[in-house]
Amino acid sequence: MENVQSRTGNASEQPTPFNVVKDGPNDERLTADEMGHLWEMYLYNAGSKCKLQFFVAKALDPEIHAVLQYALEIATTRINKLTQIFNTVGFPIPHAFNDEDVEPNAKRLFSDGLMLVYVNSLVHFEVIESFMGLIGALRVDVAEYYNACIDESQDFHKKAYEVMLRKGLLIKPPYIPVPDRVEYIYQDTFFGGLIGDKRPINTLELCHVYTRLQTKMFERAWILGLSQVTHSQKVQDFLSKGKKLIDKQIDGWSKILQDEDLPIPVSWEHEVTNSAESPFSDKLIMFTMLTMLRNRITQNGISLANCVRSDIVTAFGGTIVALQAYSKDALDLMMNSGWLEKIPQVADRQEIIAKSH
Repeated sequence: MENVQSRTGNASEQPTPFNVVKDGPNDERLTADEMGHLWEMYLYNAGSKCKLQFFVAKALDPEIHAVLQYALEIATTRINKLTQIFNTVGFPIPHAFNDEDVEPNAKRLFSDGLMLVYVNSLVHFEVIESFMGLIGALRVDVAEYYNACIDESQDFHKKAYEVMLRKGLLIKPPYIPVPDRVEYIYQDTFFGGLIGDKRPINTLELCHVYTRLQTKMFERAWILGLSQVTHSQKVQDFLSKGKKLIDKQIDGWSKILQDEDLPIPVSWEHEVTNSAESPFSDKLIMFTMLTMLRNRITQNGISLANCVRSDIVTAFGGTIVALQAYSKDALDLMMNSGWLEKIPQVADRQEIIAKSH
């Protein structure tokens, strides 16, 4: 035993793991995790700033205007903070979007209510992305940035909800009877739904189905408005395909609720004006659609994980596949149009070696 101890030394001393964090605050480099999420947030906030400039210019209701102005100030502040972080390591500032991508003087395209509902819907994306960025943040200033983003998103969400409630824009999900006892599940029919009798939808499933349908109702109006103003036939065709995809999903989710004798969320098409004058560049329109699709894929994935009735699980799975295919169409169109900035990637060692010979 003594010989073994002499060879191994103190058993409490362990070899240092590879990539262990030492003196983290003193290491000013951005990790790949930090770099990727910060780059993504810069493009997102730059696009949001352009859209908000138009929304603020067109909002007529004083309360809605104030909330939209607050969102614009948040986006502007975030862009400045991100620029400061990038400058600490000499990271090239993304081109993203600028004043050329928005025309604040264009005719009004959406109602005040629709603009507010759209901006509030982005909070879900912001919170998820901010939490993902925070989890991987090692630099103090990066962590502080994401903590501020989460606080700002929560504050905006509260302000927006208060205004939406007063204006009658907040549509509440259905109410169901309170159960009178605790019950357990003993039959595998709990998972059924594709064939034969279906059990009643449970509250979590209802929450996700209703929310996804509510989102699709809103997205349909948003795509309708963008379809009216795009200058590109390719973008027009892309949006037309998206509208058909949304119509199919609306029909599917509506049927699930109708079979349960539950109400269906309201539509928003009447909140789109007849303007054909585009406030946004086609590049910004496509980036907006791509961001929306990424957000919906994430939300559908969360919904899928919280549902067990087979027909609902199948519906969410099919929706994710369809959205992924549609996202690929968006990426192809943006790439072929020269609108797709390359996200930072690791060094191509084979290319470096080839160039050295």
